[in-house]
Amino acid sequence: MMQQIPAYRNIGHNIMAVDKYFRIFLKNSLKVYDLNAAEGMILLALYGQDSRTEGQIFESIHQNGPETTQDQLVHELHYDKSVMTRTMQSLEGKGYVVRSGNPKDSRSFLFGLTEAGSAFKTVLMNIMTAWNDAVLEGFTAAEIGLMSDMLARLAQNAQKTNIRREK
Repeated sequence: MMQQIPAYRNIGHNIMAVDKYFRIFLKNSLKVYDLNAAEGMILLALYGQDSRTEGQIFESIHQNGPETTQDQLVHELHYDKSVMTRTMQSLEGKGYVVRSGNPKDSRSFLFGLTEAGSAFKTVLMNIMTAWNDAVLEGFTAAEIGLMSDMLARLAQNAQKTNIRREK
C-alpha cells in the first residue's frame, strides 16, 4: 500500500512546514505595513475575487455585481468566524476594506477594497513573488508545473475528505 513508500510519511510534515514558514515570511514582510499574516491572506483573497473600489462596490450593490461576503472569505480561507470578524474590522479600521450592507441578506455584509486596499496589491504581489522566487529556487519550469498540478490535486482530495467527514 501507499504507506510503504518512504516519502509517504513525510508529506504531511512537509506541507505543515511550508505553511509555517510561509506564514512567518508573510508576517515578517507585512510587519512594516502594520499588517499581520491573516490580514494579508484576506487581502490576497479579495484581490483574487475582485479588485473593486468603494465606488465600484456601491455601483455593484445596485446592479447585482460580484460580491464578497464574510462567509465566502471564511469558506475560502478556512478561518474561524470570530478570527475573520476581528480581522475584517482591523482591515476596515486601517482603511483597506469597506463594509456595506448586503441587500440580499440583511444579516451579512459585503466587503470590498478601498483605494488604499487596491493600491496595496502591488506591494503584496511583490511579497508573494519574493516568496515564490525563494522557495522555488533550483526547480525547473517542468518541476514547478508538475508540483502545481499535484498540489492542486492534493488540495481537492483534502477538501473532499473534509466534506465527507462533515456529513
